[in-house]
Amino acid sequence: MKPNIWACLLTLLLLWFFSTLAWGAEVDQGQKLYLQYCSSCHGIDGRGNGTVAPYLKLKVPDLSLLKKNHKGIYPLSDVMTAIDGSRAVRAHGDRQMPVWGEQFRKEAEKEKYTELTSLLKAKVIAEYVATLQR
Repeated sequence: MKPNIWACLLTLLLLWFFSTLAWGAEVDQGQKLYLQYCSSCHGIDGRGNGTVAPYLKLKVPDLSLLKKNHKGIYPLSDVMTAIDGSRAVRAHGDRQMPVWGEQFRKEAEKEKYTELTSLLKAKVIAEYVATLQR
């Protein structure tokens, strides 16, 4: 019986170890995508102070306050839909022209699952924005 307990403990430890590695890689990918697509407007820290923000007609929202502004709950699905264009965000265009969702789909045209790949990019970025909360 004791060898089975050790095998279970070892299995749990390995699962925990690899899940943290996978999560870390996803955060790194989210940061990379955020810096590539979002930081010019929202800033490196998400506070709306990106290099092009002063030249925009609309004030860029402070993404680091999303959790605070939603009663302590980070609105992951709202952030994802704002990124992929399925929710209208005036600065990102209207529903007929969702800027990042369209761009992600174009980049993934040759992928087998274009829509899924596009949504995954939005999810990874949204999860990274969650790490910017203060």
